[in-house]
Amino acid sequence: MTTAPAFAGAPTPAATADSWSYGALWRRVPRALGYLVPTFLIAIIVATVLSSLISTAVSLLVIIIGIYFVALTLLLARYAGAFEVARLRLSGETPITEPIWSSDPSMVWWKRWLRPIANGRYWLSLLHGAVIAPIIATVSFIIVTIWFSLIVAAVSLPIRFAISGADLWAVDATDPDWVVANGWLERVAPTLAVVAIVLGVIAIVTLPYVLRGLTWLHAAIARPFLGRFTNEQLEQQVSSLFTSRQSAVAAEGSALRRIERDIHDGPQQRLIRLQMDLDAAERRLASNPEEAASLLQDARRQAHDALDELRNLSRGFAPPLLLDRGLFAAIESLATRSSIPVTLETELGATANLPDEVARNAYFVASELIANAAKHSQASGITLSVTTRDESLVIAVTDDGVGGAVEKTGHGLAGLRDRAAGMGGTFEMLSPEGGPTSVTVALPIAGVGAASVADAQRTDADNAPSA
Repeated sequence: MTTAPAFAGAPTPAATADSWSYGALWRRVPRALGYLVPTFLIAIIVATVLSSLISTAVSLLVIIIGIYFVALTLLLARYAGAFEVARLRLSGETPITEPIWSSDPSMVWWKRWLRPIANGRYWLSLLHGAVIAPIIATVSFIIVTIWFSLIVAAVSLPIRFAISGADLWAVDATDPDWVVANGWLERVAPTLAVVAIVLGVIAIVTLPYVLRGLTWLHAAIARPFLGRFTNEQLEQQVSSLFTSRQSAVAAEGSALRRIERDIHDGPQQRLIRLQMDLDAAERRLASNPEEAASLLQDARRQAHDALDELRNLSRGFAPPLLLDRGLFAAIESLATRSSIPVTLETELGATANLPDEVARNAYFVASELIANAAKHSQASGITLSVTTRDESLVIAVTDDGVGGAVEKTGHGLAGLRDRAAGMGGTFEMLSPEGGPTSVTVALPIAGVGAASVADAQRTDADNAPSA
C-alpha cells in the first residue's frame, strides 16, 4: 500500500534518538573531524581578513572610498558565512536555511554597491566571522587537542613501557632503597602513567559525543547569525501561499472556460441538432412517415453521441472508475483508451492510499498530457510513469514525437503548470525541436499547501539537534 510518508524536514523522535546513539555517533566521527580540524585555522584567517578590511574601511571613511570598503567587507563576510554554512551541512548537521539575498539589477551601480550597509544580515555575518567564530573555534580547538592528547598518551605509554621493559606494577614506591635511589619524578611516574592511560580510555569512549557536541554547538551558534530570520520564513510562506492561491484560481478559471467551450462545441450543438430533428419529424409524421422515421433515427444517434460526449466531459471532473477503484485502475483505463499506444510504468498498487484531491489532480494531469501528446506530438508511442518521490506523487509523460511544445496562456500546458503550483507542486517540461517531449509534474501527497507546511516544519527542525 502506498501511504503518505513523513516530511523530510521534520525529524521524528525515533530518528533524533537514533542520531545520538553510540553507533551513529561513531559513524559521524570522520565528518565531524573533517569539519573541526581545519575550523580553527579557517576562523583565524577569516577573522584576520575581515578585521583588517573593516579597520581599513573605517580609517578611510573620511573619504568616499571608505564607504565602498565597508560594503566590500560586508560582502566578503556574507560569502564567508555561506562557506561556513556549507561546511556545517557537510558535517552532517541540520542544514541552515540561508537568508534571501535580494538584488535589483536595474538599480544604479553605486546604490547596488551600498545595499549591504543597510542590510542587517551582512552585519550579522561580519560579527560572526570577525568575533564569534574565532572564539568558538578556539574553544573547540582546545577541547579537541586535549582529547586527542589523552588518547595519544593512552596509546603511547603502554608501548613505551613495553619497549623499555619496565613494569608499572613491579615498582615499590615504599621501599626506602628505591626512594633514595630515585627522585620524586621517578616515584610518581608510574602513577601518572596509569592515570593517563585511564583518562585516555575515557577520552576514546567519549570522543564521538565530544565531536558531535562541538559540531552541534558551532551550528547552534551560527544559526541565528547566518540563518534566515523567522519572519523572513513566514513572509516567504505567505508569499508562496498567495502565489499558490492565485495559480489555483487561474487553473480553475482555465478549466471552467475549457469545459464551457467543450460543452458549447459538443453536447450543446448535438442537443440543438436533436431538437431540430425532432421538430422536423413531428411536422412530417402525418404527411411523410418514412422521412419522419429517418429523422427519428438521426435524433437517436445524436442523443447517443451527446451522452458519450457528456460522459467524456465528466471524466475531466472525477471519473467513476477513479472514485470507485482508485488512481491505479483509472490511469490503467486511461492508457488503454489512448489513440497512441501508452506504456504504463507505475509503482502504485491497486490499493494505493492517496488523498482524493491528489488522486483527482494526478488523473487530470495524466489525462491532459496524454491527450496533448496524441493531438500534437505525431508520436508513435507514449510512456506514462507514476511514482512517489520526496513526499510527492510524480507523473511523467514522455513521447517520441516531433517536440517543440510550448506553453501558451490559457491552454493545456499552462493550465497544468497553474494546477501544479496551486497544490504546491512543480511542473517541468523538456521539448527540444525533433523531440522527444518529456513533461514531469510533482504533486505533494499531503495536498494543497503541503510545500508550505513542510517549510514550516523544516524551520522548526533548524532550531533543534539534527536527525
